[in-house]
Amino acid sequence: MNNLTIVTKLRFMAALAPAILLLAAALIVGAFHFFGALPGELHENEYAAARAAQGMETALYKMDWGRTQPDASQIVMDQQRGFISEIEIARNHIGSRDQAELIEKIANDARPLFDALRTASPSDDSLEPKLRDLQGNVADLMSLDDAALLAVASTAESQSRTMIAITIVALVAVPWICFAVIVSLSSNLYRELKEIRRHAEALSERESSDHIKALDESLTKLGFPKPNPMLAE
Repeated sequence: MNNLTIVTKLRFMAALAPAILLLAAALIVGAFHFFGALPGELHENEYAAARAAQGMETALYKMDWGRTQPDASQIVMDQQRGFISEIEIARNHIGSRDQAELIEKIANDARPLFDALRTASPSDDSLEPKLRDLQGNVADLMSLDDAALLAVASTAESQSRTMIAITIVALVAVPWICFAVIVSLSSNLYRELKEIRRHAEALSERESSDHIKALDESLTKLGFPKPNPMLAE
């Protein structure tokens, strides 16, 4: 047995749309917060890591150039300090295990190489392969940083598509679906009330009672007044 009255159904459909819109509003607000904070997060993490790797690369090229200068030892030492500083920055912005392992490898390989560069003769080419290997590792780290940036961008793009779908469903589809259901239910209610008015008129022609008068008043309040006999229906 169906215990849901037409009024209950109408109330349910009338409350459904605002409830869904309320949930959608919370999701949309969360999405605005996410996308609003995304540039700052990128600058604080992925972009900072990428700049640190670029700083390492620059320091290595300056070391290679500085070996041929009169104050080669001081140049190498200054660039070593800069390189170590960039290593620490990169460690503070690690986004994956691959990045962490590569950063530690670079740090471990760089220390003995820098010590050798400070004392090596400018004409000594024996350190060039190690320097090139270190530059290659830094280039690999830069590639990982770029991949991390692309991953964040891809995640943001995916979330934006999801939010677009939620917005379309919650703000367009659901209200119109609820409207169509309410229209359908109210149409059925209209037909039933009109039929009740017809039966009430038939009863009032046969007998007069307080119940029929009450029914007549209720139908009048609902927008179904007694038909005017002077007007053809």
